[in-house]
Amino acid sequence: MPRQKLTVRDIIDQAGFGPDVVLQRDHNSPNDVILDDDQVVDLGEGNVFRVIPRCEAGPLPACVEPAKRAFVLDDDWKVTVIPKQTGRSLKGLFDLPNDVELLRDFESPNDKVIADDEHVHHAEGCVFTARKLVLTIKVNNNPVRFTKRRVTALEVKQTAIAQGVQIGEDFVLHAITPDGNQGPAIPDDKKLVLKPCDEFRCVAADDNS
Repeated sequence: MPRQKLTVRDIIDQAGFGPDVVLQRDHNSPNDVILDDDQVVDLGEGNVFRVIPRCEAGPLPACVEPAKRAFVLDDDWKVTVIPKQTGRSLKGLFDLPNDVELLRDFESPNDKVIADDEHVHHAEGCVFTARKLVLTIKVNNNPVRFTKRRVTALEVKQTAIAQGVQIGEDFVLHAITPDGNQGPAIPDDKKLVLKPCDEFRCVAADDNS
């Protein structure tokens, strides 16, 4: 959304819905609040919504539960009812390693670094980015470096090939489990979240050894 405060109709329009729906703010409750079209909404007070057909919108009991908040990191988002976080808790929410710097994403080149113990309030901005990191995994016992955590299995193979691992894109990727065994084949389009020291085996499709 272009700004923190918008009318309900603006939100519905920007989400691509027509006039036959109404907007509900999503609370941690079965009694979600139905909002009037002309009402001005502060996204800092909750930015998770749903639409329902206007003909189904009836009066609901008052809702006293907190509204849900979506925090966004590098186009990934997580929902929580806790508006006050710290840098450390946000890293935990997004499963980030401790050695990654978290930055509040401003519309400028001067994004603000968030310290682990710094207090972060959703209403002050909910969009963040992570400092470019380098993590190392192993493919066929060869170290392979990545600068992003979310990749597809095909990207793992392509990156390994670019760094000299003797495999082909048509090879089959398997994760090595913590007990050292080979896991099932991973489809090329499978999305993975890499962690330091992850290990994979990549073999020709006809190699069942």
